[in-house]
Amino acid sequence: MRVLVTGAGGPAAVSVWKSLADEHELLLADMDPDSPGLYLVPAQRRFLIPRGESAELVPALLELCRAQSVEVLISTVDAELAPVAEAEASFAAIGTRVPLSPAQVLHRCRDKWALLSHLSGNPFVPSCVQLSARTLPAITRFPCFAKPRAGSGSRGIALIESAQDLAELPLDDSYLVQELLPGPEFSVDVYVSQRGELVAAVPRERIRTDSGIAITARTLHMPELMEAAANIARTVGIRYVANVQFKQASDGHYKLLEINPRFPGSLPLTGAAGVDIPRLLMDDLQGKPLPSGPMPFREILMVRYWTEKYLDPSEWQALCRH
Repeated sequence: MRVLVTGAGGPAAVSVWKSLADEHELLLADMDPDSPGLYLVPAQRRFLIPRGESAELVPALLELCRAQSVEVLISTVDAELAPVAEAEASFAAIGTRVPLSPAQVLHRCRDKWALLSHLSGNPFVPSCVQLSARTLPAITRFPCFAKPRAGSGSRGIALIESAQDLAELPLDDSYLVQELLPGPEFSVDVYVSQRGELVAAVPRERIRTDSGIAITARTLHMPELMEAAANIARTVGIRYVANVQFKQASDGHYKLLEINPRFPGSLPLTGAAGVDIPRLLMDDLQGKPLPSGPMPFREILMVRYWTEKYLDPSEWQALCRH
């Protein structure tokens, strides 16, 4: 199939390329000509597109998919997900599949307060409040943790050790304050078929990260987290791919951090463990039978290191001129 993958500057797009490039014709797109992933494919399959927050993104993607006869559009950028899902019918009209969760689910996952509120009562949800002038006096237990209500990666997060630290944050409900989770972090890579059937749930321990990306990680058989991630994904309404993140509390229990309803950047580890999620997606879209889940996998450790690709500068200059 002819597949367009966006977010070529990030590890998720590169991970999808690693999985699918041998069997499918991949096109890669990003807003920045300096994005490394663009240069993993031939020059005629590299494209620059508007940034995810731009109103021009969806029209540009529609035109690109039409002109390039794209059969499947895989978006790996958080800001792109909901706008692309909202235009699903327009993409379908030109023959392009958009394998994403429903738009309202994507909006819910992007808004961490909306997500936690939707899961209220779930034992894996941490205690959490929106930070405002009204809630500020009630926050008396330190240390705690603050993070933006909307955002991705580790941007804007803060360890709060005193009321003075809290006073430095905006009191406009744009931040959440929650219990401190000092234990290790785990991500569960989940695949739910287009029919809503759980196919895979693979826990990974993020042992060491750099700029929010796992550079040392391992898969683990953790039935409790597998079941929790599957139940949360079903409750939220996830379809296709999601990455459900947990962190361990001081009492040993696991608490939900967030849901990323897209391909994660550590997919090669999950694939090496025996669950190739991009291939599951392509099989699902082509109507091929999927394994009954959750699929078995093996425990394996991954370490990451830099590698290089060399090319003629004229290839980069050609993209810069667009």
